[in-house]
Amino acid sequence: MFISKKCNWLLLAICGFAFTGCGGASTTINEKTPIISEEDEHDHEHQDGGRLVITNATGTEALIYNLEDNSLINAFELASVPSALYASAGYRYGILVDRVGNTVNFLDGGLWQEDHVDHLHDYNEAPALLNYTLTGSRPTHFVTHENQLAVFYDGDATSSTPASVTIVTDADIAASVSAPRSIDFGVNMHGVAEPRADYLLASWRRSDAETTSANPILPDQVAVYHLHDGQYEQETILDIACPDLHGAAQNESYIVFGCSDGVLLVSEQEGAFTAQKILNTDAVLDGLRIGSIYGHENSDQFIALASAHSGASMQWFSINPALAQMDLIDWQPVESAKVVSRGFSFEAEQFLILDNQGYVTVLEPSQTDGVTQWVFAERLDITEQDIASMPEGTNFSLTFSQNDHFAYVADPIAQQVVSIDLNLLDINTAIELDYVPKSITWLGIAGAHEH
Repeated sequence: MFISKKCNWLLLAICGFAFTGCGGASTTINEKTPIISEEDEHDHEHQDGGRLVITNATGTEALIYNLEDNSLINAFELASVPSALYASAGYRYGILVDRVGNTVNFLDGGLWQEDHVDHLHDYNEAPALLNYTLTGSRPTHFVTHENQLAVFYDGDATSSTPASVTIVTDADIAASVSAPRSIDFGVNMHGVAEPRADYLLASWRRSDAETTSANPILPDQVAVYHLHDGQYEQETILDIACPDLHGAAQNESYIVFGCSDGVLLVSEQEGAFTAQKILNTDAVLDGLRIGSIYGHENSDQFIALASAHSGASMQWFSINPALAQMDLIDWQPVESAKVVSRGFSFEAEQFLILDNQGYVTVLEPSQTDGVTQWVFAERLDITEQDIASMPEGTNFSLTFSQNDHFAYVADPIAQQVVSIDLNLLDINTAIELDYVPKSITWLGIAGAHEH
């Protein structure tokens, strides 16, 4: 049982859209001799539980743990302290981002799967820090979909460096592709891109005289690109404006972008893209805008976060594209709660919100008159510590298994990782650490989603 010892006042101002990261590597420290093996070609009844990558907040390390027994496999010495960590589209690689240094580096988790035509072949090898780097001006937004990763570089007005986007798959990373698919936009912007098969939907910044955005660094339109002979060609710019565009997500049927006046819904029919707008309802508080959106292929609805840049207040909404409807979610936050991480569970049966007070709020879908609504289900206390003791520059962080119903939370105060059984909503200490964790992400062989 976890006993709350929290103080109910805000200790850390959290900016939900800060993306900075780490540099390359110099040496590798082997803490434990890794077991290198290839799974039997035709025995896939047991799927490896995956691995956790954790970055050290007070050092220059990225450490990988085996979730089969929670043991440390390797610790990798990095050139700088990483401050952003993600998983690649296929969950084989950890992505280490250095926004100031304009680089994106990769850590091979050692677990992946190949299609051998007549069967799927699982690999279980030693993790490795790759000598492969993507470069671009201020890598900021990272979006994965259908085994593709879109890295959006904001560019820089001072140096007249335009924004750009690079698309890579896990296969591209494995092959160290020197010239991955990319687009240069001609002007800097704080933008985003959504890869969708041979198409790419990307934010489009108009001139300051034309834009409807209050902040001209934020784009207000969406452009559609199509891949031809390895190059993206612009096919159209959707004619419905999305002022102060920030945040995007997609599922099987829709791509959704956050706007200051609502959300932009984009749908596709055989390569033809059309857009419509859901305007903000009266429930959206003055001064807030939807700037983060979350989607999942198993969910017909999207979850959106409306907030102010300062993070002083925030609201959650469900977005129903089929009904062109936006509904406020009563997530019942504790006093002074600020969102620090969030996301759908493996099968989208739950949506978890981790806050800076040490709670995980669980939302679940509920049917009312045939319409799905996301509602408050449970609040979990994930730390016994007094949050006043949170180490400077850190906070709780969250990641999800992609082949089982587990979530993992790194606690910088207790220096541990706890696991959450999402079926039972039980919390257990998974890994005790001897350092302060900064960021955490799951790597491994993702399971197939049930539709």
